[in-house]
Amino acid sequence: MNDDIVSVCLRRSSTATPWGFNMQGGIDLGSCLYIQKVKPNGIAYKAGVRPGDAILQICRCPAQYLSHQNAKMEIIRSGNELDLVLQRNVVTQGVVSLQEARSSVEEEPSPFRGYQNPTLQSRSFKIIQKCLNYEDSYED
Repeated sequence: MNDDIVSVCLRRSSTATPWGFNMQGGIDLGSCLYIQKVKPNGIAYKAGVRPGDAILQICRCPAQYLSHQNAKMEIIRSGNELDLVLQRNVVTQGVVSLQEARSSVEEEPSPFRGYQNPTLQSRSFKIIQKCLNYEDSYED
């Protein structure tokens, strides 16, 4: 069956070695956490991780309510032993677009520039002016 739930154990000898996958999504982005890309011949590739797999657990931590940042922190905390529970083929590659998650705001220029008083000075400017004794130069 293509939608199987699988457990994947990733192991590496050093934290300098990348896991070999890119993760997308998170509750803060309005989608499940999923594997976006897998580096050919990387650790994740050799363990059977595939693009489009949804991440259900990261080291026994349910990923359902994790933000993207919290998921990254769980992966970092795992050190050199990362255990993932994945569900196959949940996200169809090419269908999920970052453009869909973004919204655009279009503003029209306004002729209103706010209240402007040429004789109005900020309190900070007045204090500086007083300290520098420039008050007399403006009284001419």
